[in-house]
Amino acid sequence: MSGILAQFDSLGATRKAIESLRQAGHSDMEVFAPFPTPELEEALGIISSPIRRWALIGGITGFMTAVALTGLTALAYPLVTQGKPILSWPAYFIIIFEMTILFTGLFGFLGVLYHMKKPGRLSPQYRTSFSVDRFGVYVLAAAGAEQSSIETLVRDAGAVEVELGV
Repeated sequence: MSGILAQFDSLGATRKAIESLRQAGHSDMEVFAPFPTPELEEALGIISSPIRRWALIGGITGFMTAVALTGLTALAYPLVTQGKPILSWPAYFIIIFEMTILFTGLFGFLGVLYHMKKPGRLSPQYRTSFSVDRFGVYVLAAAGAEQSSIETLVRDAGAVEVELGV
């Protein structure tokens, strides 16, 4: 399988191309942009990041770990001072808060590493102009009629440059 790489000068043309490609049934595409663009995420059908779930799981894990650590340590080594209860939760709030934040950050970072497709490498379709002033859409397509129909769609949307067989 090879593909087609289309370059665009404007955000509107890129969004129009993505929408027309999705309507034609092409969902396997990679998009490059010089800045974060929620409009393109919306056009691609990305509703929310999966990293949110990682962070939530990390926060819950950190909270439960901190509660278990402080509570079980106090029960294992009871230290009665001036008639205060063994489990004095207000004293543990700082540890619970800090471990919740720590685990949320760590799990979020691990989620980012897990969901990155090519860590440490740029994809072969990437062009340096995508970091400056151009947008790019790469679509996987079989050679022949499928490539020509995709090329027609992206040219109609306003592609400045189209590379075949990338």
